[in-house]
Amino acid sequence: MSLKVPFWKKLEIEGMALDLLHKYESWKGVRLVPPIDIDDIVEGYLKIDLQLFDLKELLSMPDVLGATWFEDKVIRIDSSLEQKEGRLSFTMAHEIGHWWMHRPIYEMDKVTLPLFAYEEHMRPTPAVVCRSGKKKDPAEWQADQFAAMLLMPSSMVRASISTIQEHGLFPIKDLEKNRLNVAENYNLRTVARQIIQFGFSNVSIESMCYRLVDLDLVIDSKVQQGSLY
Repeated sequence: MSLKVPFWKKLEIEGMALDLLHKYESWKGVRLVPPIDIDDIVEGYLKIDLQLFDLKELLSMPDVLGATWFEDKVIRIDSSLEQKEGRLSFTMAHEIGHWWMHRPIYEMDKVTLPLFAYEEHMRPTPAVVCRSGKKKDPAEWQADQFAAMLLMPSSMVRASISTIQEHGLFPIKDLEKNRLNVAENYNLRTVARQIIQFGFSNVSIESMCYRLVDLDLVIDSKVQQGSLY
């Protein structure tokens, strides 16, 4: 069962991610710099019980990554991600996206969620269960966007890239050849590694690649050359 959500543009989702960051920053009392402390946002600011757990076993789903129980105020991440910091942080940020954006919709009784027990022998309660896979329903796409914007705020990424590229636009060879899988581009991955060194230690190379493309901070080198004539 898919979570039915309103249509939101990327700009609207970014506004919600920034709203959370600003409120967290005010609560923390310090100016935020990368890496964004996702654990502290979940457990410190939002007061959500964050757990690593064998969700595959609990839910009998071989492709489950994370799950959020709104009524129980619990987020669980599958323990298989424990040693994969970038994937772990992104999945946590993804679950925060469900909590921050979609929980209010659920609380207004506008959606119905499937029931899952987060402990054996406990009463099943409504939960959003997130699984891997190429095809994303709207709620999962929104949570992915939110996660990227939370972990890699545009202002921080732009500030980082401007220190190594004066005009803030990196020419990438063959960028347009495989637009759907840009993270496979060797040259883009090299740039992503450089940006990650500016504090984005809990972000994967793949996530940074897609964020750079999404922010239009990279351009195919042939396109750039053509624009000069």
